[in-house]
Amino acid sequence: MTDRKDKIKNITIIFLLVMLILTFFSNTIMNYSLVEVSTQQVTSGQITSKVRGSGSVEASESYSVTIEETRKIATVNVKKDAEVATGDLLFTLEDTDSDELDAAKKSLNEAQAAYESAVLTAGITVAERQSIEAGKGSSLTQKQNEIAAANQRVKDAQAAVDAAQASVDKIKAQIDAVSNSTADTTAEEKAVLDAEKKNSEAQDSLTSAESAYTPVKSAYDTALSGLQSAQSAYDEAVALKNEAQLNCDKAEKAYNDDKTNNDKKTAWDNAKTALDGSVSAMNKDAMDAAELAMNKAKRQLDTAQSTFNTCQANLNKVQGSYDSAKSAATDRKNALSNANYNLSVKKLTGTNTAEANNLQAQLNTATAALTDANTALTSATNDQKKVTDKISGEVTIASAYKTMTDLQEEVAKLQAKSIGTEITSPISGTVTDIAVTAGTTVNANDVMMTIQPENKAYVLQFSVTENQAKKVRVGDTAEVLNNWYGNDVSAVVSAIRKDPQNRSNSIIICEMKGDVSVGDSYTLSIGEQSSNYDTIVPTSAIREDSNGKFILIIESKSTPLGNRYYARRVDVDVITSDDTKSAVTGALEGYEYVITTTTKPIKENEQVRLASE
Repeated sequence: MTDRKDKIKNITIIFLLVMLILTFFSNTIMNYSLVEVSTQQVTSGQITSKVRGSGSVEASESYSVTIEETRKIATVNVKKDAEVATGDLLFTLEDTDSDELDAAKKSLNEAQAAYESAVLTAGITVAERQSIEAGKGSSLTQKQNEIAAANQRVKDAQAAVDAAQASVDKIKAQIDAVSNSTADTTAEEKAVLDAEKKNSEAQDSLTSAESAYTPVKSAYDTALSGLQSAQSAYDEAVALKNEAQLNCDKAEKAYNDDKTNNDKKTAWDNAKTALDGSVSAMNKDAMDAAELAMNKAKRQLDTAQSTFNTCQANLNKVQGSYDSAKSAATDRKNALSNANYNLSVKKLTGTNTAEANNLQAQLNTATAALTDANTALTSATNDQKKVTDKISGEVTIASAYKTMTDLQEEVAKLQAKSIGTEITSPISGTVTDIAVTAGTTVNANDVMMTIQPENKAYVLQFSVTENQAKKVRVGDTAEVLNNWYGNDVSAVVSAIRKDPQNRSNSIIICEMKGDVSVGDSYTLSIGEQSSNYDTIVPTSAIREDSNGKFILIIESKSTPLGNRYYARRVDVDVITSDDTKSAVTGALEGYEYVITTTTKPIKENEQVRLASE
């Protein structure tokens, strides 16, 4: 029995020891899984607020030397840091046309071409063009009045169209109103269908007849023309033959009347010779030339007559069919129109033909009036376009002329500027920067040189936050932190302005005195006088969210296994700061430990592990 109790006791002891060991190790493991934090105790003491910034020395009112056109530098006649007086030679330029002058000449040529094109296409008189060039063209008010008048004519014409259309619509409405569905239009509708069918057949027949008639008529016309030409040629050949024969007969008679008359005999011989000559060409060696020509013309006439007779016969064959088809087509078209009219009348009023005719007549009149109104509207619209085109042309010419004359003036100015090749100093002072060398092409308004005028200060400026700017006053002395060579240099705050690049920041401007030059780089420190504060924390401990600034302090809680540490939030207001510390106000006693750094982000009331553990 005793052995059993001893065994139970031993087992219990062992169990408790195991539990204790496990608890210890679990606590240790848990601690090492927590976020590790570093802390510093809240203190009191002095803080001197400092604002630091770096920048390069520059002239407060430097003068930039520029030119108004693109030119090439021939020589640079001064060096950096040189003292110059007003009128001293700074640069010489190559004596050539500038890029701006070349560009202006090119633009002028284009403007002249545009102006000439505008004149050609505007459709205005020479007098009107000259008036525009003289600045005496119609005024804006006149142009507006012309356009307004043209617009009004279009408006009136449109109103007339609308009125005529309204009249047509009204009559159609009346027709619809008197229309009755009781009228029996079966016969009329059948008549329309029959008429449409016959009209279609007639049109097909006419088309077929035209296809047959057209080439035959064309051949007939060609044959008739050939016959007329052949007849003319034959008539001319006969006339020549008859004339030769007549001359011969006259000469022979005269010869017979007086054979002793040598002159008459000679005339007869000549006539006989002429006659014989006319017959000798072919067949004395063959035939008489006139006879040949006449016979040839006769054969051509006979051929042409035969061709014409054939074509005429063919035309006669198809002429009747074509005329009949054409007449039938006209009759069928009229029949269809009558059938449609009869159907319309029957639909409108049944047996009231007089009323139907009256309404139809009114509709025809109104439709004609609408057509006239639309014609007038088209005319008014065309007139409106002519007016606007004319005025647009005038405006285009005026604009093109002004552009051209402006460019002429610009070319003249640039030509005058291009004559000079020397750039002299406009002021007395010190050359602080030279941006070009000999051979450099300088664009218009590019800074070639910077001159610090006599008796003008040097400045250094840098950007700071709004809160930092509030700690600085104009007149504060700045400490030069990197004056490595011990030069006689001092700095005083001369101005505080908004930063144009970042409106939430400010620019602090310090006047630099002593042994300084443009381009020197310095770091300045500006601070307030030291003051005592009851609550000072590391600046790194201050956090901020949407609710404002706060710190996290360590809060300890005792447990059977030791102390547990938690991060507790305390809202604060920052009074002032230096490079490392900040004076704050808040719900603090003055002995708390604030969290400065963490291995991971933490939240309020989160358990943490101290870095010393």
